[in-house]
Amino acid sequence: MKQLDPEHIPGIYNWCDRWCERCKMTSKCFLYAQEQEDKAIMDSDLDQDEKMEKMREKLMETMEMLSEAAEEFEMEEDDMDELDEEEQDEMMHDHEINKIKIDIHPLSDLSEVYMNTCMDWVNSKTNDLSFGPLLLGKIPEEISNENEVAKLRKIISHLESIQWYQTMIPVKCRGALNYFSDRSFWDDYPIEERAYNGASKVALICIQNSIDAWQGVLFWSKDEEESILPLLEKLIQIKEILEEEFPDAYKFIRPGFDENC
Repeated sequence: MKQLDPEHIPGIYNWCDRWCERCKMTSKCFLYAQEQEDKAIMDSDLDQDEKMEKMREKLMETMEMLSEAAEEFEMEEDDMDELDEEEQDEMMHDHEINKIKIDIHPLSDLSEVYMNTCMDWVNSKTNDLSFGPLLLGKIPEEISNENEVAKLRKIISHLESIQWYQTMIPVKCRGALNYFSDRSFWDDYPIEERAYNGASKVALICIQNSIDAWQGVLFWSKDEEESILPLLEKLIQIKEILEEEFPDAYKFIRPGFDENC
């Protein structure tokens, strides 16, 4: 049976921005390895039925491997089935109430507004003579000066960051709030291992990367000040709320990223 790779860092993928193309830790990531195996199967010369069978076998192996790992670490199985109907209803009610609280939290609202406003900005620039090609990762053919090409490559990188993190920010903000709703569970863990601190730290990293990217675009195209400054203001608001709600976020140690592994 397939074994866990000892080089993989447990849970590293829980505290990253999922941007594998820019990550230096992919060799330590179980999830990345699985995705690469999936891609190799789907890109192979096997017919569709054989591909599906390979994927099914791989899924079964992975589930068996994770099940054994869970037993090794004495992880408890979900005891939902042991609850009576009234207790299950109460649990579901609490879950729905918690979801509503997260939905109306300022972090959820602001991050959602930022994402939508950001998407609107990107969409409005797709046919722009200056931004359109760059959003597609292309440098206009008429530009050959090395310094100008280098500047535009940097702008392309900034625009890629803006688009990548626009959806990550609300996801990680909601994740932090969701973990925090069950904070009593994490009381037995040290601050640097509490999941709500981890999710909020990743959100803060995504926000800072976005701020840096927007500032880079603004420096290149000062004509966009009127449309970019409100986006920067929203990011700063989200960042301030996160830091207030999760004052220990920066203390969280992300396995592989914040420690020597």
